[in-house]
Amino acid sequence: MRLSLMPLLPFTIVFILGILLEGWGVGAWFMVVPLIGAIILWLFRQPYGVLMCCGLMSGFAVGFVSRPASFPMALSGISKYYSAVALEVKSYEPTQIIIARIDSCEGVAVMPFMAKLTVPSSLPAVDECERLRFSSSLQPSVAGLDLPDEIDYDEPLRRMGVVGQGFVRPDSLEVVGGEPGLINDIRRFRSDLILAIVRLPVSDPVREFLCATIAGDRSMLTADLRELFSSTGLSHILALSGLHTGILAWIISVALLPLYIAGLRWLRIMILLIALWGFAVMTGLPPSVVRSVVMATVFLLAYSFQRTRTPFNSLCVAALVILVFSPRSIYTVSFQMSFLAVASILVFAEKFNPFPRRSRFLHGIAAYPAVTLAAMVGTAVVSAAYFNIVPLMFLPANIIGALLLPPVIICGIVMLVAGVFGLTLMPVAWLTDKMFGVITDTAEFLSGLSGAVVRDVYVGPSVIIVWFFALIPLGLWLYRRRMVYAVATALCFCFLAVTFVYAGPQDDSGVEAYIPRSLHHTSLIVRDGRTMKVFTTLPPHRHSEIHDDYSRRYRKYMLKRNVDSLLIRTVSSSVAEVVDVAGKRFMLLCGNNSFTLGESVSRIHYLVVCAGFRGDIVKAVASMSPDSVLLSSDLNNRRHNRYMDELARAGIPVRSIKNSPFGL
Repeated sequence: MRLSLMPLLPFTIVFILGILLEGWGVGAWFMVVPLIGAIILWLFRQPYGVLMCCGLMSGFAVGFVSRPASFPMALSGISKYYSAVALEVKSYEPTQIIIARIDSCEGVAVMPFMAKLTVPSSLPAVDECERLRFSSSLQPSVAGLDLPDEIDYDEPLRRMGVVGQGFVRPDSLEVVGGEPGLINDIRRFRSDLILAIVRLPVSDPVREFLCATIAGDRSMLTADLRELFSSTGLSHILALSGLHTGILAWIISVALLPLYIAGLRWLRIMILLIALWGFAVMTGLPPSVVRSVVMATVFLLAYSFQRTRTPFNSLCVAALVILVFSPRSIYTVSFQMSFLAVASILVFAEKFNPFPRRSRFLHGIAAYPAVTLAAMVGTAVVSAAYFNIVPLMFLPANIIGALLLPPVIICGIVMLVAGVFGLTLMPVAWLTDKMFGVITDTAEFLSGLSGAVVRDVYVGPSVIIVWFFALIPLGLWLYRRRMVYAVATALCFCFLAVTFVYAGPQDDSGVEAYIPRSLHHTSLIVRDGRTMKVFTTLPPHRHSEIHDDYSRRYRKYMLKRNVDSLLIRTVSSSVAEVVDVAGKRFMLLCGNNSFTLGESVSRIHYLVVCAGFRGDIVKAVASMSPDSVLLSSDLNNRRHNRYMDELARAGIPVRSIKNSPFGL
């Protein structure tokens, strides 16, 4: 693939680099460098170099202008009455997570900012693009990591401009009504579409699947189905992408075939484009859908004007369109995976196909595994870095999925259209259930095979960088078939193996101790080699809760250090718990009668005061003489502040864990 056929690729790369430089905190003064470079290149009559410098500056400028509004600190921690528009709603029974754009406080207009609202109830039900009124004590959204390599699930939201967060009581939440506007009306149509899908005469798993693949609502998907599709490399069919957009475009094209026969080709194309863009708006303009719709738009317009169609240029146009209007999208998994998959398909799919184009039938049959393999080459390492799993049976699973996904979606749309006219197509519903059953049965069979999936994979940034550098000589060898490129490919992949070994998880016999922040319990986490021990104030019947929470939040921390076991123990409320960590002695104080030292206990380095303690803090500390006192984050605010004042007046070293975690 010659660079001359991809004139937009270099400009797109430098434009993306400009956005990344701004996101990494490079000051605006840095743009003086490409500005001077542009002037020098202009003097030497190098217009393409000037264009590259302008692309770098444009990307930086777009990123700078799109910086989200900061959280108004004057509102922090104060209960106020707000008015906002719900931009995104995710329902996890019985909780609703709402991304809202707040534009009014106490009836007074404020500079709009976005906040994440947690409503611990499914009522009142909130839909996207509805006006809300609620009372909440908002706080700025900050990283707040308690352990190294902890997964910060709110980081993507902060990248997209969500600067606040708050808890909203259901009784203080009022749904005023739909926000006016054509785009909002299109977005709200998705709720009607989801209700129509839920009423279809199909099984519950098929309803959940159709809600995800037609309406883009994945909140109904069960954890088991997500896990099944993830372990077989089918997760991409649960998220709207070019495949789903292509199926929709084919259905609309068939429905508009009479216009083509009547010679109204332009009208057919315009209706198709309007329908595709309406679908993109309805689903919330996710990067994967916008990418496919932009590429379809470029393709159809080039076809209409009888221009040469270059897929790579269309891909670059899609990236530029998305990043101009939403530069922060570059940090989302959806954007990265979508563009990497398509770019890899464009580069490698044709070369992976063992049959030439002149053998149309064989070439078409082999196209399915070739495209799947090419997409996996571009996304496997990034996917493993995000999700810590590598499915090895992705090829047969995706062949079955690619063959059956179109008829399943087509049947779903046919049933929806029939429902508008009051028709119930039971045979189509039966067929849809059977086809989806084949997909899930195949996935279950493949995932059950020995060695079908590699779990708990840790992939660091260095491995990702080396992987993509190794793909460069691989591509050159596939296109030019020179031995030097084959040797370079082999050397790069050998270096990749060495990097994976040395940058991957390492056995560490050291000991670490942490006390993360929590409003509901106190837990001392001790990592001793490959074992993580948790001493917690939660009762035994809630151990599974903390096990699931810590396994999810600290997954990368555990993988990077080869931790393979998590042991949980409830500390006693009658006798103070003593834990020795690397020569330091911790005592957890969570009961009134627990401040008497045993004969075998000598020096206490850290005394951790938990919510269960109600006694005289100065007397308790005087009887133990610890080097330092740690006030846990689950203490009542009033009690916490009183203990802090009393200990400070007594000259006792004290530290609060409420605002910053403890680590040793």
